[in-house]
Amino acid sequence: MENAQSQGQGSVILMVIAGTLLGFGLGWFVGVNNVSPESADDTRAEQVAVDGELADSDILPVGDSPILGNPNAPVTIVEFTSMQCPHCGRAGETLKQLVERYPEDVRLVFKHFPLRMQQQARPASIAVEAAHRQGKAFEMKDGLFARLSDYRNSDMEELASEIAEEIGLDVDQFRQDFNDDAVAAKVDADLELGGRVGVRGTPHFFVNGETMSGAQPLDAFAETVERKLEEVAQMREDGVADDQIYVASIQRHLGDDDGPAERAADQPQREAADVHMVDVHDDDAIKGAAEDDVLVTIMEFSSFQCPFCARGAETMRQLLEKHGDEVRLVFKHFPLGNQQMAEPASRAAIAAGNQGKFWEMYDLIYENQRQLSDDKLTELAQQIGVNMDRWRTDWEASETAELVQRAQREGRSAGVRGTPGFLINGIVVSGAQPLNVFEGHVHDQIEIAKKVREETGKSGNELYAAIVEYNKENAGGGAEAPTPEREPAADEPTVIDEDALSVGDSYFKGAEDAPVTIYEFSSFQCPFCARGGETMKQILERYDGQVKLVYKNFPLPFQQQSEPAARAALAAGEQGKFWEMHGALFDNQQRLAQDGIFEELARNIGLNMDQFKADFESEAIAEQVKAEQREGQSVGVRGTPAFFVNGEMVSGAQPVDAFARIIDRHLEDN
Repeated sequence: MENAQSQGQGSVILMVIAGTLLGFGLGWFVGVNNVSPESADDTRAEQVAVDGELADSDILPVGDSPILGNPNAPVTIVEFTSMQCPHCGRAGETLKQLVERYPEDVRLVFKHFPLRMQQQARPASIAVEAAHRQGKAFEMKDGLFARLSDYRNSDMEELASEIAEEIGLDVDQFRQDFNDDAVAAKVDADLELGGRVGVRGTPHFFVNGETMSGAQPLDAFAETVERKLEEVAQMREDGVADDQIYVASIQRHLGDDDGPAERAADQPQREAADVHMVDVHDDDAIKGAAEDDVLVTIMEFSSFQCPFCARGAETMRQLLEKHGDEVRLVFKHFPLGNQQMAEPASRAAIAAGNQGKFWEMYDLIYENQRQLSDDKLTELAQQIGVNMDRWRTDWEASETAELVQRAQREGRSAGVRGTPGFLINGIVVSGAQPLNVFEGHVHDQIEIAKKVREETGKSGNELYAAIVEYNKENAGGGAEAPTPEREPAADEPTVIDEDALSVGDSYFKGAEDAPVTIYEFSSFQCPFCARGGETMKQILERYDGQVKLVYKNFPLPFQQQSEPAARAALAAGEQGKFWEMHGALFDNQQRLAQDGIFEELARNIGLNMDQFKADFESEAIAEQVKAEQREGQSVGVRGTPAFFVNGEMVSGAQPVDAFARIIDRHLEDN
């Protein structure tokens, strides 16, 4: 499946990489870039206002909202929160960790967005705003989220007054402020502002104007902060003054000729969740809650030879450990055609299940995923102690094969195209998402299920069907449905003319005539670009024959080893080993500043050293690096990694499913 460019033109081709997954610890970047303002104050518990240092935006003003962190930081996160939303409480803890990680570079601005269906959200916001008058908004916020379970049976003023005393407020003053109409008006003003800038659910964040939705993991926020720090560095190079960074960033993302009110009015509501009804059959493999007790049904569509399915299986195990009294897992077979042993493995698991040992076989298959063969499956069946004659008969039976095919048909009817795929009470969740994403859905669905059960009196599979129907009508934007935690909807994408980029002498992997081409602009010293390589591997596996990935060098100026690393990769390419050097560079990313590292890696991959040294120093190689960088700049690349999927731009270390949604759309168009 590897394709080669003309070697006479300096390239044999092989595969590309690219990037992303949701982040990792990145304090390193700040030290390299020195992007923190020298005048920044120390991190503090709460700032009452911007202290007059940074210019404010009239589109998304900070105003006198509570601030956590350095009030003059180059990256501003504006958080819209509903004080009765459990995901908001979890997100708040994550953001505190983020501010601790970036004490000079991040300020958190808190805004109120009480959701209508959460009756105590507005009075809780009023309590936070009243505490803000005494400089302790975040302490009140934390105290209220810690006692979220007390909301239902408490008067908010009394509950908040208890917390006010605990955090050292003047309680009489707090009560007076709690009942001050001006405090309530501040909450309502934040709610109105959120509506104007397109907030539709909580938690919702603007990171220097860029939207993020849901209780994302810490590293997802860190990755976005790192990209924003790169953007800030570029803005400074372009002559933007430090005190104008926030205003310019908000204008870039949220401003237009019509103004924020008109822009928000034209913005569509969040797209409803994709919901499908798939039946639970008596012969399905099920574990978790008993049928009469189940509130959440998760269907797992998996291929036993898919490494991401193995990761998803571990996540499901953790989920059931926490919620097994109310959640059941229903396994649905979805063997992928390009995985030769996936279908036999599914039949092997069903055959074991006929003797009550499906889940034992399930675990062993995933544990031995890389060694699967007919003999290995037989060995695993012997390990779990089934009757081997019966197992072999069932394994080879046409009825068993039909059960696999039935599950595949069900998956396709529900829109499953790759694995793993999940339905959570019918709501589609694609890919091996982290545990917190599933927990967010489960928490929402438990509340919905209790409501539907109370209204209908149903249980078991009848309740499951009623919940799916409810989700079809309400999920993702219904007036009473809780906002499920999920990946944010993307802003309107930047699209370039596909002819603006070409393969040229660059290296690529995938089918040469694939219907989807991804161009990746990457820097070998960028940690997110390393992550990107792993993401692109997953994409190429998932879309075998349908995606071509083209690697373009885009060394960043503040990463001193990124340009010589790019030349090393291209020099290796002159001997047909670009991808070997590419992998070695990312594997040794932390060592790139060591003397002799490029020669060491060249020897390790078996290059002719005289030729490598000559090519590494050649003007032609240096010019190719510059040409690829100019190509990126011509289409708007400002940081790495950056991707163009059939011309549609994807910035930063996005998860696999962010790419998959775009790829699927382009494949459908073709």
